[in-house]
Amino acid sequence: MEKIYYKISEVSEMLSVPASTLRFWEKTIPQLQPYKHKGKTRRFYTPEDIELIKRIQFLREEQQLPIDRVIATLKSESSSLGTRMEAVKTLEQLKAELTEIRNKI
Repeated sequence: MEKIYYKISEVSEMLSVPASTLRFWEKTIPQLQPYKHKGKTRRFYTPEDIELIKRIQFLREEQQLPIDRVIATLKSESSSLGTRMEAVKTLEQLKAELTEIRNKI
């Protein structure tokens, strides 16, 4: 069973990324925004955050990109994803309309 939130220590161990690196990425990469418990310095990461960290890790370690290029790449991917999601939503609406028309015939 997958957890809803993971502590920074769990993510650090899971991905072999030092907690200090995770905190640095959080400060410098706007897309990485784990939930922070009010009044405490505890951070909680969602499975989506973990996937983003894996992507950052790949871009930094495998692609050897500097942090500013990682940020630009993630931003580009994000806007591209938004466009694709809009297209999917439009296609789903079209499908529903066509199904409705077919059912009326």
